[in-house]
Amino acid sequence: MLKIEKISAAYGKKQVIFDLSAELGKGRFTAILGRNGSGKSSLLSCIGGIKDYSGKILLGKREISAIPSRERAKMLSYLPQNLPITQFTVLETVTFGREPYVSFKLTEADREIIERSIEKCGISHLKNKKLTEISGGERQMAYLAMTLAQDADVIMLDEPTTYMDAPHARKFLDILKKSVDEGKSVVAVMHDLTQAVKYADDIILIDGGRLVFEGTKEKCLEEKAIETVMEVESHTLEDGTVVFI
Repeated sequence: MLKIEKISAAYGKKQVIFDLSAELGKGRFTAILGRNGSGKSSLLSCIGGIKDYSGKILLGKREISAIPSRERAKMLSYLPQNLPITQFTVLETVTFGREPYVSFKLTEADREIIERSIEKCGISHLKNKKLTEISGGERQMAYLAMTLAQDADVIMLDEPTTYMDAPHARKFLDILKKSVDEGKSVVAVMHDLTQAVKYADDIILIDGGRLVFEGTKEKCLEEKAIETVMEVESHTLEDGTVVFI
């Protein structure tokens, strides 16, 4: 699906990613983990074609940077950590997700996808509300609906639940997991380690811009890679949930 081959990236003279290679599986939920400033968001920006890099990032057999932006947007969606809070309504915001497909006006098929995305996120009752009139958690659900409406095979998100309360975060991640079950691939930078091992199929762990672990969640837990890099302790609850403190 996505193959990263020896990429490096920098901000000015400060290098943030060093010769990193990894593969992100098709139809999998991949969580990218690491300390603050470890380069995980920079990695996501490189994959999304937003940040310059050296090396190769292949989507299928094609180099991502060589795919025209409009075509790439049909293949890969990217929800950054922060988006401006506008005066657009929820419905108008979600409609932006269809931009890569629309030449002149929305088709009936476009409208059906928009409505279905809004319904999946449980915000039909908010669609005529402006983003400034709803809560932060509700806004993030609107952005998720916009991302789903884009209907790309790969969904990328940068710490999407950072400012969400627990109920909204669970609902948000449940929707992403269902998208994976429906054949989408999800790649998410995550800050909550407990959420990551609950929802992810695969883990990529970065430290100081370098890859230190790549593999299944089960292998990651077995090798205690998260504990070592993040300097935390893991505990398994009676129901099997792994929590980190």
